[in-house]
Parts: sequence; C-alpha cells; structure tokens
Amino acid sequence: MGSALAAGLVRAEPARAASLLLADAVPETAERAARETGGRAVPAAEAGSADLVVLAVKPKDVEAALAVVRPVLPHGAVLLSVVAGWTLERLAAHAGGVALARTMPNLAVRHGAGLVVLATRGIPAEVEAQLEELLRGLGAVVALPETHFAAATGLAGCGPGFLALVAEGLEDGGVAAGLARADAREIVQAVLAGTAALLADGGDPAGLRQQVSSPGGATIEGIGVLERGAVRAHLADAVRAAARRAAEL
Repeated sequence: MGSALAAGLVRAEPARAASLLLADAVPETAERAARETGGRAVPAAEAGSADLVVLAVKPKDVEAALAVVRPVLPHGAVLLSVVAGWTLERLAAHAGGVALARTMPNLAVRHGAGLVVLATRGIPAEVEAQLEELLRGLGAVVALPETHFAAATGLAGCGPGFLALVAEGLEDGGVAAGLARADAREIVQAVLAGTAALLADGGDPAGLRQQVSSPGGATIEGIGVLERGAVRAHLADAVRAAARRAAEL
C-alpha cells in the first residue's frame, strides 16, 4: 500500500517525486519503489524528518517503526497511518503529541482512481485542508468518524477484491458462452468501467439495474439466476464479515 500511495501521489503531481523519500526495513523494497516513482530511497530516520510521514507497515511492526521515526519528526509534521487496526488513540500513545491522520485507502490510489477514508487528530484546520487536497489526487476522500473505519474497510478496502471475483465470474461466463478469453476480459473491463461511470454521479444502483432490465429481456433473465443464488445477500454478508475481521485487527 505504501508503494501504491507513493505512485499515486507522483502520478497526480510528477514534480512531487523530487521531495519523495522512501524507506523500508528491506532496502531493496524502497529502492524498487524509488525506481518506480522517481523518489529517493533513504534510511527510515531520514524519511521520518519529512513534514508528512506515511506509516505503511504491518500492524506488528508499528512500534519498531515509530521508535525510529518519533525522535526525528519535525515540529508541525503530520504522521499519516495506513495501518489496519491502529486507532488514533493508540497511535498517539506511541507517537507523542504529533498531529495524526488515520486513513484506509485501497489499491486503486495507484491510478488516481482510489478511495481514501480519513480521520484526523490534532491537525490544524488549514493543514487538514491541505492534506485533503493532497489526498484527492489519489481519488475520492471520505472523512468518517473513526468508529466507522471497520465498516469502511470491509466495503472500500475489500471491495476491489470482491469486484475482482465478480469480474472473474463474468469473464468465465463469457468464455462459456463462446467468447475467447481475451475478448471476454476486454468486455468485462469495459463493462465495469462503464458501470462505475454511470454510478459516479450518485445514482441508485437499483435504478440502474431497472433501466437495463427490459421486460422479458436478457438482463432480467440473468438477474433472476443471480437472485435465486442470493448473490446480492452474499455480497452484503461478505462486507459485514470483512468489517468484523477488520475490527479484530
């Protein structure tokens, strides 16, 4: 996720690469990200001296990372966490009085088409506005109470995986109906992108479904099969299960 964020930020503003510092416990990982983004691989202590420090490590590695970063954080810096399960309160206990932002991004931020759920603590209003503007280069930014992060993780963070499974099923269906695999994949990709565009204005998914379901037509025939398989209910259950798991992390 750290690499995806870095790539997305540079994609939105290429000049940003000149000030991008990348650190990882495995130096080769930081060097690979530096080659991809045009940033510079540095030791963690040097990366921790930036005005905005992104903490993108496994939950079990947070304390070790903060032990290195905390002493070098400059006054007025913002520590932005993408670590699952670490609340703002818990981060504050280990990071001192630094301003904090907790985020839950998804991998599509790499392409500027992602979503970033955001909660903050101790950030001045002007700085928070600048942070939100920066994050909008990655996609949509949704500010939520921290109590809703588990639900947001189950939907936004896990959603790409769920939709990828749907895409896989559609692709297989196209092949079963006679399409070549490459043609089916190209069609599915276009269908997903087009549907996202149709829903991007806040439209009701049920309304869109009804619009494309002509009486006695092909779409309503296929939807009948999906409803008999309780696909909609299973998707909702998958989000709830993912949210429960996110709350346990």
